[in-house]
Amino acid sequence: MYNINANMSLMRLIESWATTENPFNSTEEILSWINEKNKDVNVEIKKIPYDYTGENWHYDPEKGEIRNKAGSFFQIKGLQKTIDGEVVHEQPIIIQNEIGYLGIICKEFDGVLYFLMQAKIEPGNVNKIQISPTIQATKSNFMQAHGGKVPAYLKYFSNKHNYEIIVDQIQSEQSSRFLGKRNRNIIIVVDDEIEVLESHKWMTLGQIKYFMSYDNLVNMDTRTVISCIPFSLRDFSYKELSHIRSLFKKEVFYNSVFFGNSGSEINKIYQYMNEIKMLDRSEIRLVDLYSLDSWHKKDDEISSKNGAFKVVYCDIEIEGREVRKWQQPLFEATGQSTFGLIYCIDNNVQKFLIQTKSEVGCFDKIEIGPSVQLEPGDNPNSTLVDALFTYNLEHNKGVEFSGLFSEEGGRFYQEQNRNVIMQIQKSDLPDPLPDGYFWADFQTLNILIQFNNCLNIQLRNLLSILNI
Repeated sequence: MYNINANMSLMRLIESWATTENPFNSTEEILSWINEKNKDVNVEIKKIPYDYTGENWHYDPEKGEIRNKAGSFFQIKGLQKTIDGEVVHEQPIIIQNEIGYLGIICKEFDGVLYFLMQAKIEPGNVNKIQISPTIQATKSNFMQAHGGKVPAYLKYFSNKHNYEIIVDQIQSEQSSRFLGKRNRNIIIVVDDEIEVLESHKWMTLGQIKYFMSYDNLVNMDTRTVISCIPFSLRDFSYKELSHIRSLFKKEVFYNSVFFGNSGSEINKIYQYMNEIKMLDRSEIRLVDLYSLDSWHKKDDEISSKNGAFKVVYCDIEIEGREVRKWQQPLFEATGQSTFGLIYCIDNNVQKFLIQTKSEVGCFDKIEIGPSVQLEPGDNPNSTLVDALFTYNLEHNKGVEFSGLFSEEGGRFYQEQNRNVIMQIQKSDLPDPLPDGYFWADFQTLNILIQFNNCLNIQLRNLLSILNI
């Protein structure tokens, strides 16, 4: 149904997407603000030996897990994937059975929607401060389970029903590291007078997209929230569409957003995924962390010869956080992952190559992932798609974007991954595509992202890069 208020907000969001001029905070001023904060803030993070026998973080032999004294925050257990009773994969896994807030406040000034963004440090960040959502808080944070301060701006999200809600989705985290972990991605539009703290600034969506061209500047949580904006879910009038078209530089992308063929593709994708959910014989079981045969505990890490990551322990001190000094385990990648989104132009429509992806921590067994999702140790030529992507990347063929993005620094130690958007000719791949791969326009993906636990974090991050 045509909704004037909803259409107006989406129109303002699209205009914000097309706007990089900011009379409140220019792009140069925001970059300078981040640089000054990085110079001024005191951050001390170091890996230290730990045998998990201390009073705070410790190994609990009865539960077979690493946990803190209160049993809150998160736990690390052992996970095994079995097929017909045989173990085919095992690893440590993060258990965090709570849903936190990843929330952004928007407000209209002079006909443009601005996003209230935060300069935030996470302990595992490779570069200290990154541009983060207005609020980024676990349930433990906002329930003050660790004795810290109430997160700033929490009251707006606690009273969210008093405001216009643009996005409200429960979305998954990294399913290769977390077991069923999800967060509430939410964007609200407020009319209230808002006190802007020194840690926050108003930015247009166009500025946020621009900042993604800088390595590790926009954090993972910002990327996932803005990827959920439902651009394709409104019936705009001819006059509105004419104005929107004038804002897009690429007609093929405009067509992909507003004139896609979502119905038939969604049916094909869901049929394929439902077959896997129904017929897959694999099972996931939690076991004692120290019972994993291929993982070994050392003085300074828990690691495996073929593991894509290891568990390390860190001593952390960061000024300005809810809690300033603490220790905790973090997952450290053993190399750099590569995530790629391939697209082609088909009948004047930009279409993206996606694949179904099953990971050990998936909330519902399988999600939709990007064209390429290679973790450390994976064979870059294991599939036809991976081989084509790897060759083109090595020869800089069709590469439209290539940048380093950090993973979530609250659980991962200085992990940064290569994210790539690449154009190919549709004829470069066979028709039909290899099993589990699909071509989908932006409209299809934008509709699917409105369903919880459908598109994985890697694909959502890549979609957030796309610019008007």
